[in-house]
Amino acid sequence: MNKSSQIQFANRCAVLLESGISLSETLSIIIKMDKKSKKVLEKVREDVERGMSLAKSMQIIKVSFDPTLISMISNGESSGILALSLRQAGEIMEKRNELLKKIVAVLIYPSLIASATLTMTLFLVMYIFPKILPLLSSMDVELPLLTLIIKRLYEFLFQYGIWLCICLILTIGIFIFFYKKKVEVRYKTQIFIISLPGIGLVIQKYFICSYFRSAGTLLECGQVLPAILEQCIAASTLEPYRRALEISKKEVREGVSLSQSLRSFETIFPPIVPDMLSIGERTGSLASMFHHINRMYEQDLDYLIKHVSASIEPVLMITMGLIVGSVALSIILPIYEITNHLNR
Repeated sequence: MNKSSQIQFANRCAVLLESGISLSETLSIIIKMDKKSKKVLEKVREDVERGMSLAKSMQIIKVSFDPTLISMISNGESSGILALSLRQAGEIMEKRNELLKKIVAVLIYPSLIASATLTMTLFLVMYIFPKILPLLSSMDVELPLLTLIIKRLYEFLFQYGIWLCICLILTIGIFIFFYKKKVEVRYKTQIFIISLPGIGLVIQKYFICSYFRSAGTLLECGQVLPAILEQCIAASTLEPYRRALEISKKEVREGVSLSQSLRSFETIFPPIVPDMLSIGERTGSLASMFHHINRMYEQDLDYLIKHVSASIEPVLMITMGLIVGSVALSIILPIYEITNHLNR
């Protein structure tokens, strides 16, 4: 089940359970509504009918259910508020999904522009430019500097282009292999990305928005902090945050406050986060403070995404114009010189 299916599952379960329908009947109705997840949900229903809890069934099944969803269901079953917990889990996952879609939408546009620029440049250099090279060689005309640069680029690509592509593919392949196999490579790569001025801020804010919201809700429902941190660790795909939360979980169990523990990770947690958590710990309103931090960073992320979208467009268009325009000029200028030469 993908993320969208899990959100639908949580919302539908919440509505049906609030209507007074039993859990087994609820699952039967959802199976009829969701044909794609039929096998998974039938297995869950069988487990529930045999007396297993819904959270336990979802945990042992060979499907990657969102840890937040499982944790919220487990809490709801133990406290008798399963419908409410499912609704809250659906809201948390939906909000997280919306944030991710916004970030992806911002990244798609520059990727398309960069791809179009590269494709157009290669087309001009490798297809159009060679057509005029014989003419340029046969005429006793001094070539403009821009044309000479493009000529050298064409000759280099023509001679070493295949080897360059092979080396690039091998380098990327080796990096991906070590990135997947070696935790330290993933950690250092992700730390480097998080340290970058633009994308690093977006990643920080996304992580805080995604997991502090669920942390606040789980804390309000009565879950202990180490268990909440464990859920955040299970849900995190970023090694620096996973490592930081594992250390924090251990320290919290030893009696260290969460705010004090997070101060050791200024690279990934801005100083304002432990400062606000410290206030929440002193005043006994840590759950509320999680929500306040989430709202603050959610607003910051929305502003940052809009600001990046607005500022990146003119930069991309100017860059595209300069690159493609330079290549086009390298073709037009010698033709103009040849025309002047023939007129004389």
